[in-house]
Amino acid sequence: MATQKKARVGLCGLGSFSYVIANTVQRSSKIELVTCFDPVVERREATCARYGCTQETSFEAMVKRTDLDGVLLVSPNAFHREQTALAAQHGKHVYVEKPIANTLDDGRKMIAACEQAGVTLLIGHVHRRHAANRKVKELLESGAIGKPIMVEANLSSGQGWELQPDEFRWRDDDTGCPGGALMTIGVHQADTINYIFGPVKTVFSFFNHLHIPAPVNDVTATVFKFESGVLGYIGANFASPRTNWMQVYGTEANLTRTVARPDRRFDTERKVGPDESTRLEMVKKGSTTPERVELKIGDPMLEEIDEFADCILTGRKAETDGRESIKALALIRAAIESARTGLPVEVEK
Repeated sequence: MATQKKARVGLCGLGSFSYVIANTVQRSSKIELVTCFDPVVERREATCARYGCTQETSFEAMVKRTDLDGVLLVSPNAFHREQTALAAQHGKHVYVEKPIANTLDDGRKMIAACEQAGVTLLIGHVHRRHAANRKVKELLESGAIGKPIMVEANLSSGQGWELQPDEFRWRDDDTGCPGGALMTIGVHQADTINYIFGPVKTVFSFFNHLHIPAPVNDVTATVFKFESGVLGYIGANFASPRTNWMQVYGTEANLTRTVARPDRRFDTERKVGPDESTRLEMVKKGSTTPERVELKIGDPMLEEIDEFADCILTGRKAETDGRESIKALALIRAAIESARTGLPVEVEK
């Protein structure tokens, strides 16, 4: 029997970030886009015209197709559980653009549905794959910065000014995007710091709505303690020019990681390709001069999509599977509860 050469997938949710996913699929030699679905007809037609795929008039019709191996979900967070369960029921592997879900209960049900069906669940936490973040983890594990003490990170942008009432991120509850900027973009840092430093134990957070027209929290500040005793901070806002940095403090050296990206919405030409925009510097103990750390430049989005294809074609285990990815959501849900109560909150396991 001939070996299947490409994984065949359908794309669900055709908003702005779907272009990044579809463009990456086009660049991959391991996966092909067969069909698409979105409740907005014009979006389906535009995607078909641009990528040469077919379209379905419902998600159920998509997952019932016998010529599909998996689905790429770029749909609103609140739909992830239902869509994942339906896809798994029909034997389809599932890629979900972060976060795994809005609630821990939904995330756990997604994990259970895919495990019971024997299909892959891969969550699109692409930021941990950036060359600088991979290198930070390597340097920590090699002892190059001594013993880690603290990590600070911020991922913010002005995208809150562009939110419209018909978008799910306009709503600050579990039907929309609870936690505002922290859930939408800060989740990238939440996954990255869990990946590098291990589990977070306790969280204390402040949220506020200061400037943007949407009735969601546009500025968040969260401090936490890892199970290792290392302390940390994540900032995320929706109202300032884009920034993406992480500062790591060690007994022998400090690291500064930055990612420079345009502060604008994704469009048909926008790609998240090779990560030349990442930069890493080290300041060693006894010095005040930053040293540039050489990076092995990769293509994080392509790596992620190719990995999903490998999971389908070879049975490879996903790096950011459900059990790994729910850790970032657990941190954010603890931050939401802390901001609500004004008290420190233990992160759920």
